[in-house]
Amino acid sequence: MPTAAQINALLPQTQCRECGFSGCLPYAQAIAGGQAPINLCAPGGAIVIRDLAQLLRQPEIAPAKTQTPALAWIDEAVCIGCTACIRACPVDAIMGASKQMHTVLADECTGCGLCVAPCPVDCIYMRPTAAAPLPQARVLSKDSHAAERFQAAQHAQARYENQTARKQRTEAERKQKAAAYQAKLAAHPRQPENEGNALERNQNEPNKRNEFPKKQNERNELRQNPNEPNKSQHPPKSPSLSPADLIAQAMQRAQKQSNERIVPSNHSDFRQNQIREAQQRATYRRYQRDAQYGTPAEKAAAIEWLRQHKAEQEAREAANQQAA
Repeated sequence: MPTAAQINALLPQTQCRECGFSGCLPYAQAIAGGQAPINLCAPGGAIVIRDLAQLLRQPEIAPAKTQTPALAWIDEAVCIGCTACIRACPVDAIMGASKQMHTVLADECTGCGLCVAPCPVDCIYMRPTAAAPLPQARVLSKDSHAAERFQAAQHAQARYENQTARKQRTEAERKQKAAAYQAKLAAHPRQPENEGNALERNQNEPNKRNEFPKKQNERNELRQNPNEPNKSQHPPKSPSLSPADLIAQAMQRAQKQSNERIVPSNHSDFRQNQIREAQQRATYRRYQRDAQYGTPAEKAAAIEWLRQHKAEQEAREAANQQAA
């Protein structure tokens, strides 16, 4: 019985998940275990089905679905730099940074299409290409004498494995930093409050509560006998506090502020409004582009949409002025 590794070597390694599994290797493992048919690989098509049938000594069957070779393309004028497509790409074929323009490395793109759905402003398109098999780069292939599709698959698999290893290193570093921080906290625990200082402050609390009525009485007496000197002009000196008391009071105030901190309940709504506004800006820029560079039909549709958009804005501004 062929192994999962032998089956995986025949797959195109695009990691597109069109087969219903999370990648090419899980699909190969399912085939090896007799849990999946051999006709689910959409980008591989009839060629992969033929090779799998020969390896497994099964009859060839028609593909469940096929996938036209296509390259991802990002409309850079509309991109808002959310990095959602970068996280979705299984082979690191998209470059960019947060709130900066993104672009696709055409030679590294496998045409999986996983970057299209996460984009919140719909600025990623799959453009059909004749440069098959994908990816077009071959530098990471292990066998330079193999057929083109096997070289492409080996290159894509190497990129995918490199990305997986990088994510694992990043996660391990994050856990290591978190463990070091927890160890530091355990080695230097917060010192408990001095019992003597706490008792002294508790004893002084009644005196503090009585200060306000006394001052109020003094003000009333001053109003009744304005010629008498104001006793409150020379208040008794308060006892000096030690540095430990000041530190304890500061820590209590900080703890009280931390306990009273409330997470805004409208955070989710605010986030959705941000995405909605970004989508509206992206749509506006797209129609502006079509009005300038599109086909005659696209220009006409864009101009009509821009006119309606302007009329809606003017009506909204007029309503706001009347309300004010």
